[in-house]
Amino acid sequence: MEPVLIKISGNLADDKNAITKICSYAKDQMALGKPVVVVHGGGKQINQLSEQLNVPVQQVAGRRITDRGALEILLYTVGGIVNKTIVSSFRESGLKAVGLTGIDGNLTTSHKRPPLNINGEEVDFGLVGEFDAIDTELIDTMIKKQFVPIIGCLTWSPKEGILNINADTFAVKLSTALNCSELNLLMSPEAVLDMDQKPIKELTRETWKSGVTHGWIIDGMQPKLQTGFEALQNGIPRVILTNPDGLAAQTGTLLIK
Repeated sequence: MEPVLIKISGNLADDKNAITKICSYAKDQMALGKPVVVVHGGGKQINQLSEQLNVPVQQVAGRRITDRGALEILLYTVGGIVNKTIVSSFRESGLKAVGLTGIDGNLTTSHKRPPLNINGEEVDFGLVGEFDAIDTELIDTMIKKQFVPIIGCLTWSPKEGILNINADTFAVKLSTALNCSELNLLMSPEAVLDMDQKPIKELTRETWKSGVTHGWIIDGMQPKLQTGFEALQNGIPRVILTNPDGLAAQTGTLLIK
């Protein structure tokens, strides 16, 4: 089996119309004999709850700095309401969805990320993990029975316990471990936009780097594309950046190795 992996952002989790389109795509893929796995983040909900609780939101280069207070909010959102909202929507569509995180079933094992040099400055991202191992036994068992795993982006470290993990990174690493045939990184726009704000149908690594240099690929799009090209490099044959409309229409930006 060569699963299809769909990564959903928190912005889409409570958008019923968007989730309906994702579920329809999942059904089509499963009808073709391709299992479907979903990985999700929860940035929107994390920020909303942080504001309500007066917990500062800190991000550098599109990546979240996670202190102890922020991690607790992730447990309530990514590990709770976001995950179960998506599971409920999939079930309404007739799909056998199961909600879990990277903590469950020994799925992921990680270590705390060391400080990174970002634009010449050393940044400690706090309680954020980097993967050491992925054990797909639980996911393999589920997809053989036609369940759809809905996986929140939390991971586990033998030393620090629960850690945050970037959802795009999670999706790329898991898709590689599962030998997926396709990785769909869903976002708000239907495609990556060029310097004139026009959709790009196909994007090479060289054009991506040029976009960063010339300032039209910025903020969260930088790490999203970095992880997308990492998936290509790791053997995922088809990597697409799009939104639910583009997923349904089979449009978006296809990354070219």
